Amino acid sequence: MNFLIVLLILISFIAFKIYQKTRVPKGLKNVSTLSFLDLAIAMLASYGLDKRWEDMREVLEKDGIGKIWFDGEWTIVVTDLELVKDIITKTDLYPKILLEESFPRSLVAKYYGTNVAVSNGDVWRRHRRVANPAFRNLPVHVFIESAMKLMEVMEKVDNEPIEAKSLMQRYTLDVLGKAAFGFDFNNLEDPNNVYVTTFNELIKDLGNPLFFLLSFLNYFPRTKTLKKMIKLNNLFDEIVEKKRQSVKSGEMDKKINNGTADLLEYMIQASSDPENPTLTSDELRYNLAVFMFAGHDTTANALTTILYLLATHKEVQKKVRDEILRVLGDDLTPSIEQQKELKYMNMVINENLRLYPPAPELQRRYNAQDVKFRNHVIPAKTAIVLFTYGIHHSSKNWENPEKFVPERFENEKHDHYAWLSFGGGSRSCLGINFSLFEQRVTLCLLLRKYEISLPEDSIHKDKLQLEPDNTGTMGPYPIPLIFRRNTD
Repeated sequence: MNFLIVLLILISFIAFKIYQKTRVPKGLKNVSTLSFLDLAIAMLASYGLDKRWEDMREVLEKDGIGKIWFDGEWTIVVTDLELVKDIITKTDLYPKILLEESFPRSLVAKYYGTNVAVSNGDVWRRHRRVANPAFRNLPVHVFIESAMKLMEVMEKVDNEPIEAKSLMQRYTLDVLGKAAFGFDFNNLEDPNNVYVTTFNELIKDLGNPLFFLLSFLNYFPRTKTLKKMIKLNNLFDEIVEKKRQSVKSGEMDKKINNGTADLLEYMIQASSDPENPTLTSDELRYNLAVFMFAGHDTTANALTTILYLLATHKEVQKKVRDEILRVLGDDLTPSIEQQKELKYMNMVINENLRLYPPAPELQRRYNAQDVKFRNHVIPAKTAIVLFTYGIHHSSKNWENPEKFVPERFENEKHDHYAWLSFGGGSRSCLGINFSLFEQRVTLCLLLRKYEISLPEDSIHKDKLQLEPDNTGTMGPYPIPLIFRRNTD
């Protein structure tokens, strides 16, 4: 009998704790609920963001806000522009949730640590102060040299469809390696490079949806994944140490003075005061890990989707090509001044990033104090997600949001906060100019030489098929494209 009483008390205690954890806070009771089951099915079944948007569209189009139970807490999903603006412009009121807070004990938190993208307050300002000069001094020669190498690799493929996504990932990783930390992955020539293979496998492992849906799994060791992470970390640490040594030899100063320095060298220069080092070697490594992932994967996806759109909208492709020939003349790649003149190309780039934002949601934030929104009171410390894909595809924010209409960017008539491909406000992406420059150089070279088409038997013939976004970025399934030499 005593055993039954103890068991009953234990069950009651567990039930009470579950109730405490899952009960909806008073201020959120009237916020419509988004289905966690739909989300779990979408993640495990590898559905793309378009399918997940369809599951949430009715609630978010109607209210601009919804709540979902995820990873042990109620999270607010936002597409309403009034609240979006408030969150983006009031960074102290809506700080980012650190990785260790979002995914405690996870390898994701261990690998990326505290970096310029995920930090707050004085820590973020310290990282940003070091990173700003680096991204203001892009190594232009690296973009051009890598783009020319891309053209050489494509020249070797004779009248066969080229799988664009893989090619763009290889290309952008080469650009990122050289531009960010002066390391040549040589991924265009050698896709099976040991570091590239390790990186791709690690990113896939870190994006495993089970560890996000069932966070308790992070208590168990992941030995194989940890070995891959250590291998890459050792590479980053070795690169950082070599760069630090070049400060003493004066070699780094020469490169900075002649404009051939990479991003890491600018960051190390800004951190080289022995009396007051701005970033530690570990912090530099965390930033390298973020740059390597975000700076290559997002641009690769953007280039892949824009090539698809140009292949399926031949009239747009012709118009962009004609503009390139008119603006560049005999120049192969655009100067900074010429990039501003490529107005229609820039509209196409912006519209592609609206339709297929490579980062479909921004880093989770929380509100530091209670926030009143319409008839809701969002309790302090509530997790908040700005759902970029939903913002970009909302009929409240855009006319005919599912259509590809580059001209909608002609006079920038849309609300400033309705386009968040690089975030917004003071926390906007540092790599915006890096990515846009890379996209423009690549398109100029490709379109003046090739006409791009989609094979008739493509799985993307009727609609672009999107992969799941478990790694935090969004892109399509592989897209073979036909590149025929222009005969004009």
